[in-house]
Amino acid sequence: MRKIFSILFLVFTFIPIFELQAQQDPQFSQYMYNPIEINPAYAGTKEGFIMTGMIRMQWVGIQDAPKTQTFSIHSPIHKNMGLGFTATNDQIGPFSQTLFYWDYSYQIDIDFDTRLSFGLNAGFHIVNLDLTSIDTYHQNDPEVYNLNNRFLPNAGVGLYLYNYNYYLGISAPRLLEQNFSPQSTGQALLVRHYFFMAGYVFDLDEIVKVKPSIVFKYTPNAPLSFDFTMNMYHERWGLGFSYRHEDAVVGLFQLFLTQQLSLGYAYDYTLSDLRHESSGSHELMLRYDFSKHTDRCRPVKYF
Repeated sequence: MRKIFSILFLVFTFIPIFELQAQQDPQFSQYMYNPIEINPAYAGTKEGFIMTGMIRMQWVGIQDAPKTQTFSIHSPIHKNMGLGFTATNDQIGPFSQTLFYWDYSYQIDIDFDTRLSFGLNAGFHIVNLDLTSIDTYHQNDPEVYNLNNRFLPNAGVGLYLYNYNYYLGISAPRLLEQNFSPQSTGQALLVRHYFFMAGYVFDLDEIVKVKPSIVFKYTPNAPLSFDFTMNMYHERWGLGFSYRHEDAVVGLFQLFLTQQLSLGYAYDYTLSDLRHESSGSHELMLRYDFSKHTDRCRPVKYF
């Protein structure tokens, strides 16, 4: 099994000598609860300070499977501006990357209920590769050597249109396409991703809300992918399911411990052949919401 996963790792992390491409950004099933991960324009769109932490354990049961942790904060700093920060650590086998990104947004009023936010982010990746545990490791290979502590700056942009009931967003959170190793003659390993997201909250009554949402991800020279999610919210809890195109079905659960503190859990059942080796993927989220809840701004538990 270790040999199989080593081969999968070589494919998905795209070692330059194979001239492959399209290294993926870290993936979360609860993206709809923390949109700043994929769209900097979300920063500061709530009326207060938001902190979110998430842990993802993918393909449990497979040795060296991906593990991801992220922490983000964002807040309005002025009537029309917001700031945010995200730190993410992502590891798959011997490959790891740590991301630090700062977000800035500026909002304008379209009408009393609707605002348009323009977002920018800037930051960097620190990339490491430790192949000492893999049979194909060659200590004197310059391609491998130069993947240790590789520093990759980047920047992104986004737009986010929202009001009390719905949101629409489009973003490219990593604009610069880069190689992990400067000696590489192949195609870019860190490629540009484009995201489109949308959601709408329906009030079934004063207590129960339903929210369908979708996010599309487009990467050049790769198939278009999407996640479709349906959530139902009560005062103290939320339930949902999600379908990730040709990849997984996801069960979602949220518990609103207080008006400020919420806990989320997601379970992914993979649809690929990996389901025979894995018991699924698990994801935990903890969020604290300092924002004010007004008639103009939905509570952050909805979006």
